[in-house]
Amino acid sequence: MPALLHNEDCTEFFATQPPIPDGKAGELIDSYVDQIADAGTTVLLCNTNSRRTNYRSNVWEAHWDGYDPDGPDDQPFLASLPAEAVERWRRMIGNMLEVYRQREDYPARVIQRCRYHGIAPWISLRMNDVHNNKDLSHPSHSRIYREGRFFFQGRSGYFARGLDYARWEVRDHYKALIVETLERYDIDGLELDFMREPYLFSVGKEEEGRAILTAWLRDIRQLTNTAAARRGHSVRLGVRVPSRPETALALGLDAIGWAKTGLIDLLVVTPRWATLEFDMPIKLWREQLGQANVTLAGGLEILYRSSPGARATDASPELATGAAVAVLVDGADCVYLFNYFHPGGPWLNTRRAMRSLDELLKLPRRVAVTYRDITAPGESYKPPLPATGRDVAFNLPLGPKPGAGWTADATIGLADTEQGAPAPALAVNGTACELRKTESGGNGECLLTYAIPLAALPGANDDTIAVKAAGSGPLKVTRVEVRLAPLSGQRTKGR
Repeated sequence: MPALLHNEDCTEFFATQPPIPDGKAGELIDSYVDQIADAGTTVLLCNTNSRRTNYRSNVWEAHWDGYDPDGPDDQPFLASLPAEAVERWRRMIGNMLEVYRQREDYPARVIQRCRYHGIAPWISLRMNDVHNNKDLSHPSHSRIYREGRFFFQGRSGYFARGLDYARWEVRDHYKALIVETLERYDIDGLELDFMREPYLFSVGKEEEGRAILTAWLRDIRQLTNTAAARRGHSVRLGVRVPSRPETALALGLDAIGWAKTGLIDLLVVTPRWATLEFDMPIKLWREQLGQANVTLAGGLEILYRSSPGARATDASPELATGAAVAVLVDGADCVYLFNYFHPGGPWLNTRRAMRSLDELLKLPRRVAVTYRDITAPGESYKPPLPATGRDVAFNLPLGPKPGAGWTADATIGLADTEQGAPAPALAVNGTACELRKTESGGNGECLLTYAIPLAALPGANDDTIAVKAAGSGPLKVTRVEVRLAPLSGQRTKGR
């Protein structure tokens, strides 16, 4: 398996283009893939669906079905959209329709351009997307979703409405799309994206659902084998699942069992959406997989939050580098990018480096304490931040120890800190660190940055940061980050 996987959302190309001029659809798709290729991608997973498809499917509704491009903004198809969303929605589905009118099959054109660049083309299918599920009249919904007869039960909030895979009608609905994909497109692999969404069964029915889903996946594996025989080359099967094996299993996703019995070739373990995770247990996954012949990828999301409810920011190249180093050092075969929509600019060198741990280790990296955004019913989990107490400690996977000419520092965020209060003591792996800077992080957060002696970093990818209050009251820690970077002007080498 090549070394950098990139998942491209089914709407991104269409939503970010101006109205596509006549005769230019193929050229614009090619240029779009060219940018992704130039950023070091070696496997492009082209997502073609949410609850509708972005191409003219024979078995599912397309995104533009029911839309009148010459009709008014208040036409029935768009009626449920807020006024500020209509223009964006019309541009997106208008571009999809224009690509079709120009007799371009979007996934086929992407695959063709991937072959031109020597990139392995895959198609990624979202297995239970629930965007806009609070509004059943939203134009993104298909008929089976609008009917409401096939929803699982027992969930609330964003995941209140999703299709129940215990129903044969739901499984057949997705199988029809899979059959069409394999018959229509010459791909190197098919990904079943169970992180859109990982909830497939009614609460309390996940264990029963596990056997149903495994039997269904066995049929899908046979379909990929048949496609491979017809095409004359392998057609691999991959899945995306939650970052913890016990969570995936409890939701009915027996990824370890699928790998051990040869049902899948690619296993992507990942957060869902809310934040990068720096401490995914890749080593545990590897141990449980044993001798299974499967590629294990560490998934990176584009958002960064320190804790649930904290303000989200886009991950910086340094944060993404830190997360990529963490998963590769812990035993992942490769890095998988999801929602990384802008491959150029400041991301270019970072993305190209993600094909090699040695190259990543030449770049500045930042590692942070975050949390996992998916849990199973009944699973006990407490996010590490915010943390309150007089003595608090955190584990971070900082990766290999940098050489001479590098610098390391730790930044902690404190809330509810009185002005003039003494700064807490901070130690890394038992070595005291010197306070260098204090500044505001906004919203009442105080940021303190400490210099870390390089001798404090053994390079074991399991480092401990301990924070000890200096005053009489407890601390409330809201953020923990460590940055490793070469000193200005220093040349760096890989390990």
